[in-house]
Amino acid sequence: MRRSRTDVGVTLLEILVVIVIFSMIMRMTIGILRNANRDLGVMAATNTVAGLLRAAGEHARAENSPAWVAINVDQRTAGTLIRESLVMCHFEDTSGGFNSTIQVQGPIQVLGRVGLAYRFAGSNIIDAGEIPRLSADQGMAIEMWFNRAPGTGKHVLATIGKDMELMVDAMGRIHARVGSVTANSGSNLVPREWWVYVQAIYNGREIKILINGVEAGSIACRHSWSGAGRLILGAKKDGLAGIMDEVRVSGIVAGDLYMLPPQVEFELPRNARVQNGEFLVAFDATGKLDATRHPGGDLTMSIKSPVVSKTIVVTRQGLVRR
Repeated sequence: MRRSRTDVGVTLLEILVVIVIFSMIMRMTIGILRNANRDLGVMAATNTVAGLLRAAGEHARAENSPAWVAINVDQRTAGTLIRESLVMCHFEDTSGGFNSTIQVQGPIQVLGRVGLAYRFAGSNIIDAGEIPRLSADQGMAIEMWFNRAPGTGKHVLATIGKDMELMVDAMGRIHARVGSVTANSGSNLVPREWWVYVQAIYNGREIKILINGVEAGSIACRHSWSGAGRLILGAKKDGLAGIMDEVRVSGIVAGDLYMLPPQVEFELPRNARVQNGEFLVAFDATGKLDATRHPGGDLTMSIKSPVVSKTIVVTRQGLVRR
């Protein structure tokens, strides 16, 4: 039986309709899968960032030292900036911790803030060994208990090669130098004959000075570490008069760096400070959100794609909510 031209035309039309419908279904399926991938990407990025924020806050509380999460919105990476202890001197013996020893050149062992300490006078020093260069853009923290003796003149507490110096001037103002940049404690002074916990913390972006856990000064700083350098407590040239105890020196390097999915975007707080594409979420030494870096209450940020958005809130107390 011969088919008419009309029948053939109808058949071709039916085939064309089926092809069009199939094409539409495929496009819809691809669109759904693409959106699903974007959704999964946002969920994965949100889980990663929230986990890093919790880890940084917990580390700050445990170590009594600031910690940060660095989010690069251009490169879509996130990672922590936390300390890695390199030297720990309790001064009960000649141990500098971590299989290192100290060489005492002049200071006298006395009762300290915790157990035994060393009293420095004039050109007395303690050579605490070599501090390695972990990376060219590394940060560094110097922390200690210090009891300032009566008298005049400045007190050089510690130096790391030519890259970093921590000192107290004749007025009692703390100065922390990294490279050619110096932060000072302004009107926040170290009293005489009183134990004070001094911290100079450089995180690769800024120098912070803390006195008894409270920030006393800061300044932006970018420094390329020249190499390994010896940690010297006290100074032969400018001297030190006072008692030193419980010294800790730590490197600060980017850790737990994660590449985030390429489809995600960040919506940061309106007053967010972004430098070189990087946004820092800062925790203070108690693990709370650093009010000097994040004024105005809780910090809220969103991670989103064209089809979905997730919100992360860091409360003033340092709790992370999703």
